[in-house]
Amino acid sequence: MAQERVFDPEAIEEYRLFLLELLDALENQVIPVLGTGTLSRAPAFGTAPGAAENAAGQYLEFHAATWRNLQYLRGTLHGMESALTAVAASGGEAEEETTAGLATTESDLADLSAPPTADQSAVGTVLIAEGFTVEGADPGEATAFTA
Repeated sequence: MAQERVFDPEAIEEYRLFLLELLDALENQVIPVLGTGTLSRAPAFGTAPGAAENAAGQYLEFHAATWRNLQYLRGTLHGMESALTAVAASGGEAEEETTAGLATTESDLADLSAPPTADQSAVGTVLIAEGFTVEGADPGEATAFTA
């Protein structure tokens, strides 16, 4: 049974403010420490043979991956906040369209999950790629098949 969905502008605003708080913490506390703060410099890795070469490489890879992931997270949070702002401004019109689209998709999927009847047969066209062979077909030729 489908659950009734209702547009709630207050919930959208509450979640948007939550995202803005996360962005603020990320941009003002986390990113500066990794970008120019104490975590922007590699630590000393000791004097053991090979320690500096191995550990420095691993640290640089880790630092670069962490920096990339923080930037991806930042972009995602900005995108989510922007989308929520647009939905709130539209008054839920996009939400209603999406709900209608999902209902249509669910009914289409229900139709697809039913087993085919005896009078239904699958017919399609396949393009045979170069280097592959199908008995009786030339490469690059469109071939009909039935299932």
